[in-house]
Amino acid sequence: MYSSQPKVLVVDDDPYELELMRTYLDPVAEVTTALGGQRALECVQQQPVDMIFLDVNMPVMNGFKTLEQLRNLKECINVPVVFVTGQNDRYSVMNSLYMGSDGYLLKPVKKEILQQKVHELCQKKDSEENRKTILAIDDDMAYLKTINNYLRSTYNVVIINSAKLALDYLMKHTPDLILLDYQMPLYNGASFLNMLNRKPDGNPIPVIVLSGTIDRAALKEFSTSNPDCFLVKPVSKEILLENIDRLLYGSNQEA
Repeated sequence: MYSSQPKVLVVDDDPYELELMRTYLDPVAEVTTALGGQRALECVQQQPVDMIFLDVNMPVMNGFKTLEQLRNLKECINVPVVFVTGQNDRYSVMNSLYMGSDGYLLKPVKKEILQQKVHELCQKKDSEENRKTILAIDDDMAYLKTINNYLRSTYNVVIINSAKLALDYLMKHTPDLILLDYQMPLYNGASFLNMLNRKPDGNPIPVIVLSGTIDRAALKEFSTSNPDCFLVKPVSKEILLENIDRLLYGSNQEA
């Protein structure tokens, strides 16, 4: 639960819109504004934020590209993002859902709706505190979004698209289970697990390895790190949930 007002970042290329949003949000949040996507990237690295309201139609770096870049920053891996835009075309709406945004508000947005969204995101965070957390690591952002859609109604899902960012995340956080891609650049799944297993603190975290192929060479490479489960991509939602439940709760139910 927030002990004080949530910290909100508002991103837009229009100074008038930024000040209007600040006026609307000031009663319920600590507001920082960023004029454009690049400035937003700088802001989240300078101070933590609890949620972001992001315009779509911006020059140089639009809202969708900005969100992609934000998710590549360790400070913003799992911060809720709501698009606030004048665009109501089908592509923009569907793309916002595909990217895992936490809302899509149309301009001109009313003060009451904006404030209500802040309250909703705060309540969502409170309700998720007792949920198990799944860390999904894959260099394919599209596949991570699929995994997030599979799991987000049941678990807190943190999606990270590089092994380095995942290691940074694990320095400060302990998820309940890790979904790990086998074939990643720089560090593949086996190398990542070997590094993870060298950490001396705490109990082992259950790990499910996801791969397009599980051949003898891959099994041999993982032999020293001993993951808890191998699943071949593309894995169905039902099979994935079944194996996660089995590892977290000891469920042996058949799919």
